[in-house]
Amino acid sequence: MGGKTASAFEKSFGMVTVADLLMHIPRRYSKRGELTDLSHLKIGDQATVVARVKSVTSRRTANRKQMLEVIVTDGHSNLSLTYFNQAWREREMTSGRLGLFAGKVGQFRGKLQLSHPEYEFLDNDVDPDSVGKWAAEIIPVYPASAAVASWKIANAVALVIDQIDWTAEPDPLPLPVRNRYHLPELGAAFRGLHTPTTIAEAMEGRRRLKWHEALY
Repeated sequence: MGGKTASAFEKSFGMVTVADLLMHIPRRYSKRGELTDLSHLKIGDQATVVARVKSVTSRRTANRKQMLEVIVTDGHSNLSLTYFNQAWREREMTSGRLGLFAGKVGQFRGKLQLSHPEYEFLDNDVDPDSVGKWAAEIIPVYPASAAVASWKIANAVALVIDQIDWTAEPDPLPLPVRNRYHLPELGAAFRGLHTPTTIAEAMEGRRRLKWHEALY
């Protein structure tokens, strides 16, 4: 991570080392094809949601600012995203697009909204021949902050997790204990936790990490 990114991670979460990053546990997991239940959002929360763009409207406010309002949906409930003087975003926010949207939940005129949220679309560069795999991909959703969105944490983890030599140090949990309780090795646990191929794999990683935390 660059200096600016590292500073944001430290300020937001107290992360200084790679170990700090790896111990930042995903709050939940989503599949690309599954949408977040927007009715569960609470005002004041720093939220990351998976939703589809439903509509986009642009208008001038009373003080002549250009306001772009994007409505995203889970198929039942809606969430308003508002941007001021950023008309160029209208070209990206086309109806039906699937994305991650992150920001602080507020309310305006009875509608839940995120003001100037960050977002990352999940439907870019999808190979039609691998749509099944893409739709089944597991997305970790991390505790985030206004400065560091969930997918930025995921990207940082992806940069380091496969570069670590997990054989350089012995697993602190003895093999007989791992075998007795059917626990994965530490490296496999971290990969399962942060880059799972199934929810079951993620849960196994979480179970193993509870033992790791108990040792320290």
